Amino acid sequence: MIINYDSPGQLCNRIWSLIPSIAYGLKCEEKVLVINFDEYLPVFSNLNRNKLIRFKSKKLLQRIFLSLKARGYIQNGRSNVFRKLFNLNLIEGWSNRLGNREMVIEQSDNIRPLFDFRKDVVTAVNDFLSSQEKVVIVGVHIRRGDYKEWLDGIYYFSDEAYSRAMKDLEKQLLEKGEKVKFLICSNERIDLRNFSELDCFIIPESSSEKDLYALSKSDYIIGPPSSFSQWASFYGEVPVCYMMCENQESKLSDFSRIISFNTFENGNILDID
Repeated sequence: MIINYDSPGQLCNRIWSLIPSIAYGLKCEEKVLVINFDEYLPVFSNLNRNKLIRFKSKKLLQRIFLSLKARGYIQNGRSNVFRKLFNLNLIEGWSNRLGNREMVIEQSDNIRPLFDFRKDVVTAVNDFLSSQEKVVIVGVHIRRGDYKEWLDGIYYFSDEAYSRAMKDLEKQLLEKGEKVKFLICSNERIDLRNFSELDCFIIPESSSEKDLYALSKSDYIIGPPSSFSQWASFYGEVPVCYMMCENQESKLSDFSRIISFNTFENGNILDID
């Protein structure tokens, strides 16, 4: 049995840390127990739909494993007394996110349904999107907050930078005869007046799970590199293009779906670590 016990970051960091071991469990028919997802269990409706993958609240067990890790008795995925005596493979989490890439790709259609959002999130977003006119929707993930400090703020972009990128895409889509609207999602309050030259909207009464699901329902996603938009692309099979600098030219030809962590369908690899 594989046990994921460590808690690496917020929602999408946590999901991506689980995906390699989930893919392995599905491929090799080995049971996987997730005990590091407590605060996000209510977000999803199908976490325990597969008999091999189980999401449980085991706070005492998690504390024991974390205590043993702090004392140096557990190292990520390496042989230890638990593996030798009980055949338990203890996985720490975030450092595991790049593993089993080919298995993740192979098992992707079995992985996605595990993380279906709860009904009220799906209904609220679907009802709102269906009320919009039938146009191409570009999801814009404006990541702020911790990005002001992370990597010295290299991916902390101004509203003007996002607006330029959006105008680039609007021009290209109009040239193809497509009308476009922009769905703006952010972890900070956004003033839509800064995007008054564009047709923009936000999800009413938005939350992180509503924004994540809404991005997954878009036709394209643009924003700085982020595990959040990577999951939206993977889950919704939506092509994404990352803004790597303030003045980057955005091209439709650069968009591609995420098929595993940091891995695009067109063969490109995102390297930001």
